[in-house]
Amino acid sequence: MNKIKERILTQPLARLYIIHGENQYLQKEIYTTLQRRAEQDGILDWNWVNLTPDKELQPADVMRELQTTPWGGGTKIIALTDADVLDAEFLNKLADGLAKATETNCLALFFNKLDRRLKAVKGLLKLGVEVECLGIKGENLVRWVLDYLRLRDKKMPQPAVQKFLAKVGTDLNLIANELDKLILYTGDEATITEDDVFAVTSTPPDQLEHGGIFDLTDAVSARDVDQALTILTQLLDAKEPPLRILPLIERQLRLLLAAKTRGRMSISAAAQAMGENSDYALKQAEKYKNKFTLEELYSGLQQIVAADNELKFGADPYQTMEQLIINICL
Repeated sequence: MNKIKERILTQPLARLYIIHGENQYLQKEIYTTLQRRAEQDGILDWNWVNLTPDKELQPADVMRELQTTPWGGGTKIIALTDADVLDAEFLNKLADGLAKATETNCLALFFNKLDRRLKAVKGLLKLGVEVECLGIKGENLVRWVLDYLRLRDKKMPQPAVQKFLAKVGTDLNLIANELDKLILYTGDEATITEDDVFAVTSTPPDQLEHGGIFDLTDAVSARDVDQALTILTQLLDAKEPPLRILPLIERQLRLLLAAKTRGRMSISAAAQAMGENSDYALKQAEKYKNKFTLEELYSGLQQIVAADNELKFGADPYQTMEQLIINICL
């Protein structure tokens, strides 16, 4: 993406850019980069035009802007956002107009989702440069976070980055906002720690469903009652059903039990015997196995059964789940 932005700023512009994809943050970066190019080549107010689809907008209006001479000999750029709402007839006429015109200014079409099956879209793609703004995941996302911080003279150790991403997910807009909060919070400190992440970073409700429960089981394994209760409250406030949380706490206690009792059996073999798809969770449980005695683990499993019965008979979920966490951790 950085190479594309650099080409936009330093090389002759294409007549047409088709920008699309789920990553709204990257789309916004391309939009801003095109704005910068219009500004550096001339007067922004004259050479930058932002169009949005409405009932009055016609393909001829777009073509008129594309054939208007730029002010001051610079580059004129027309950005047409929310192009998804344009119908096939509009796009066909636009593609025909661009194909027939020998010279035009630069047009940037922004789609949230591009339907490649449409004849008009196929035609536009042949005429222009496609820019896919796809989601970033895995190590690429970790590098994105580290690069974002490096440009702002900050660092974050790898474990802290993993904790951070587990809380916020993969939405770059949200990630950038939460990183900015951490940068302000840490002030002159060069390094952002795991404690900083836990103290400041917000977890969106949809991410709680995916990562929050596993943060809870980690806190239970570590017998960190304060952190476990904090995460539990976030989950319940986000309407996570307690009867979905209970089975994962039970699984975690069984993993700890297996870690303590596997003897000479390999971790992989023990995980397979438990019905786990991989040995990762059992490896993680190995770190905490000495936090509990066998008696405490068996007692915890019995208390989970009791909590399950109470919840099914209408007990208060906050009170029942909080008491369970306290009983297991203390």
